[in-house]
Amino acid sequence: MPLVNVPASDELPHAVGSESGWSESYSFQLVDPREGIALLTRIGVRPNEGIMDVGLDVYLPDGGMLAARHVAAASGNTADLAIEGVRYELVRPLEEWRVTYDGPAHSLASSRDAGRHEAWHGSRLERLSLDLRFVAEAAAAAVEPATARFGQAGRFTGEVWVSGDSYRLDVPGLREKSWGAAGTEIPRLRRRFWIRFGDEAALVVDRRVTETTDELTGWMLDGGRVRALESVALRTETEPDSFFQKSFSLTARDDAGVEHALTGEVVHLAPLPTVRGTVRAVVCTSVARFSWSGREGVGIAEYVHRLDAAGNPLLPVAEWG
Repeated sequence: MPLVNVPASDELPHAVGSESGWSESYSFQLVDPREGIALLTRIGVRPNEGIMDVGLDVYLPDGGMLAARHVAAASGNTADLAIEGVRYELVRPLEEWRVTYDGPAHSLASSRDAGRHEAWHGSRLERLSLDLRFVAEAAAAAVEPATARFGQAGRFTGEVWVSGDSYRLDVPGLREKSWGAAGTEIPRLRRRFWIRFGDEAALVVDRRVTETTDELTGWMLDGGRVRALESVALRTETEPDSFFQKSFSLTARDDAGVEHALTGEVVHLAPLPTVRGTVRAVVCTSVARFSWSGREGVGIAEYVHRLDAAGNPLLPVAEWG
């Protein structure tokens, strides 16, 4: 899986494909262990469906969670990424972005309540305000065969404000951009990791299994150099009597043949149910701590489980690779 060059033009909207679910999406992920918060945000343009949607999830130090979701009409693909107070602004291609929001968000006392519809219906609205600047720390990384997607390590600075509590951030993070129709269906299995180890290192893994494909992509940053990952083995320990991830170990081999062993432990987890047509799934997004060669890191581990009629994952959780 060689690395391929990412041109600055890939920051701009791409020509729209013919598939009804074709989309172009932009996402940012950060975890700040000092402030004790994590943030994931994604905005997507689906021109063939005539909509744009955005999600903002903030994990709080006390285990609580804030979530904002907005949908708006969109005519064609666009670089004007703004919905209901959320704005993603490209400042310099492949170098700098700004993400801002000021508006309502649903508040849950625990991220675990994300799987209960009654918790959302009974949740209170709080004001969420953020102004974050992302500046790249390394070249953007795209790995074959998924060349319609790239990621980048960078640094977030700015502030997140939640109903009077202010969190000032200056922390490493990651971002991604993707376009096309590959992500329109719910996969049978998906595992994604976005991890930062201080200012110098990062590791990103994405494995997606559908009825016809089994695609693994990944890259790492270490000592200022970006490398593709040739293979990744993952073992997951789940919670008792549950398919929710509790801890994991990854063994990643880079394109120089060097193996890297990582371990991780979940700190917060949000099990988000999703339905698309007759297909049901759970997206288990977790904030986690990681260890790698004596370095301590933080990041996001996301497990997507498509469910059978009994509500169990179609594919085993424990191991792959």
